[in-house]
Amino acid sequence: MSPIRAEDIHTRDPRPAQRTAGGPDGSDTPEGPDGLRAAAVRDEAGGPGACHGSPDRAIVIGASIAGLLAARVLSERFAEVVLFERDDLPAEAGARKGTPQALHPHGLLARGREVMEQLFPGFTEALLQRGALTGDIGADSCICADRRRLASRPAGIRGVTASRLAIEGELRRRMRQRPGVRFVTGVDVVAPVHDAGRVTGVRTRSLAAAQGSGADAALQVWPAALVVDCSGRGSRLPAWLREWGYDAAPEERVRVDIAYTSAYFERDALERPASAAVIGVATADHPQPSILLAQEPDGEGRARWVAGLGGYGGDHVGASREAMLQRALATGQSEIAALCAGAPMIGEPMRYAFPHSQWRHYERLARFPEGLLALGDSIASFNPVYGQGMSAAAGQALALQQALAGGTAGLARRYFRAAARVVATPWQLAVGGDLAIPQVQGERTRATRFVNGYLKRVRAAAEHDAVVSAAFRRVVHLLSAPPSLFAPGVVWRVLRHRPPRAADERKALVAAQ
Repeated sequence: MSPIRAEDIHTRDPRPAQRTAGGPDGSDTPEGPDGLRAAAVRDEAGGPGACHGSPDRAIVIGASIAGLLAARVLSERFAEVVLFERDDLPAEAGARKGTPQALHPHGLLARGREVMEQLFPGFTEALLQRGALTGDIGADSCICADRRRLASRPAGIRGVTASRLAIEGELRRRMRQRPGVRFVTGVDVVAPVHDAGRVTGVRTRSLAAAQGSGADAALQVWPAALVVDCSGRGSRLPAWLREWGYDAAPEERVRVDIAYTSAYFERDALERPASAAVIGVATADHPQPSILLAQEPDGEGRARWVAGLGGYGGDHVGASREAMLQRALATGQSEIAALCAGAPMIGEPMRYAFPHSQWRHYERLARFPEGLLALGDSIASFNPVYGQGMSAAAGQALALQQALAGGTAGLARRYFRAAARVVATPWQLAVGGDLAIPQVQGERTRATRFVNGYLKRVRAAAEHDAVVSAAFRRVVHLLSAPPSLFAPGVVWRVLRHRPPRAADERKALVAAQ
């Protein structure tokens, strides 16, 4: 089999291609891959004349999911929003160089879907038109922990399973249609323009010109009233702040050294699966996470499954069908094992490694430039096995929306404090979960050990108690905060459940295998 290519994972959009009116000769001009008419792109790159911006312009660095969500919120307040992206952006849902992780499984948590639906009404239905699956997070998905499957019952909360490419593609399609929003691709934002405590725009360089002329390629200045860094976990914002004389933001890191192997398999589009999502939670006793998600059809019309199997600290799964099969059998993931054993595979298995989770605490800085913010992985990036990244970015977009409602004076302090409250919950869940894994480095405080011990009992009780299972699922989906698991009614149900004995665990292990 050949490796997965971009054309293998494009998803078909049933809607007709959008056109923009007013080409150079007065005719309609097809929208290009960057969301602008070709003539407009040349005009913007042609010289400083295109850069005589007004104070009613906002700039977003990075046009991935976080950048698209930020741009959506900014477009409510600013007449013009410009997104700068190094990659050429596909016309529909497709892979690109800057987001290699996008080909791997991505779960959109229920809270993230709710926020995206709020910002983009009809978002869920558009994914369904592409062939995504929807269902109840309590009845139509399965969570496995310590070789046990949590009890299921309808929760009345809608979930959707779709690829990261389809989700990003739909958000990008909506933003291309939004008045005043422009995409500029093939450029590098060299640095924001900083003057007397305020960012007043950005300097960009064409990547094509830089390759031809080296560092002397002409810079272009784009004035703006607000710049939002959505460039990801490799953000250069810490370096820029240091160059401008600001203190470094305190940074938390938890080294996880996780790697996972993913593969796509053909799925029978006519048969609705019992569970559109099967999630294997890593625990201290069984530190091998897994995920299986139903996906929309690819560009060739093939309905798909995407499966992922991971491990910590060198316990990594080989990039082969056989290696995935053996891991699935060893960990009791029967659905993935069945696919690996006989389902047609699309492309070859892929590996992805993630060294550490990180959180840059910009809210703790006494001084921060006016006119500059950050959002998404530029602030915090989490161990991807928890599927929190897209939903955390969506929550930060709402925090930005609320902060902007108070005006631009003191915006950075107001926004970063609100964003920190959004990040705190997924960070607590991810880091707490990781510190339960023996292979993960980090201090285990008495409180951490207590909470992880209690969560083990929660998961054990949730195998048979649908109320406890529902409470746990709400926390996983960022609909409820972790302290909700300590509500008296939940604690009573957890404590009345008899903890499993070693003999019972051995029986469960044999049954799973």
